[in-house]
Amino acid sequence: MMTSGNAPAKVQGPSTGRVFLPRLLVALLFAAPSIGSWFSSNVIYLRIDELERPLKQELVTLRAGMSDLERFVAQFQANELGRGTLNLLMTAVAADVKLRYLGDNLYRANAASIGSLRRAAAIVYPKNWQAVLKPYEETIAQGYDSPTVVQQLQAFENKLIADALSTITRDQERINALTATHERYERWRGFIASTLAYLAVALSIALFVFRLQLKPS
Repeated sequence: MMTSGNAPAKVQGPSTGRVFLPRLLVALLFAAPSIGSWFSSNVIYLRIDELERPLKQELVTLRAGMSDLERFVAQFQANELGRGTLNLLMTAVAADVKLRYLGDNLYRANAASIGSLRRAAAIVYPKNWQAVLKPYEETIAQGYDSPTVVQQLQAFENKLIADALSTITRDQERINALTATHERYERWRGFIASTLAYLAVALSIALFVFRLQLKPS
């Protein structure tokens, strides 16, 4: 009969901590490529967002200005067409010259009262639009009865329309350039994201194979 003194000693297994820690390290090793890919992607995305932010702000400003100028040109040209029709009608009925000037002045005053006129002038002549527009507005407010004044007013309007159309063309070219740059950044973002993802997978596979080779046969 076996006594307690002759009983074999109980074999102690490895502690939970000693088993868990190596497994945790291996898991972290396999997860490292994915973690690194996620971290790198976010850092790069933040940098790309930082580069894109001023582009987006400029695009918003340019598009708003273009919309205002296009609306102004359409309204102003429609008003000019109405004024020209009135002048032809008054000429056909041999209306009094003063009445013709009065009709012309009313149409120009209506054009000057359009809110988009000042907005258009501010876009086209941002540094001195008030000084540029002041003589035109004062002449219309005072009234006129001289062909020379009419020619001066018409010359100013023609120049403003031409400059507005030129600004629209210039801004559209700038918008196209900014849009192309923005699309290039987005292509970079997609390329970097896919590249990092593939690298993370490749590294995980390489680590797995390396781990298998280290195991004793």
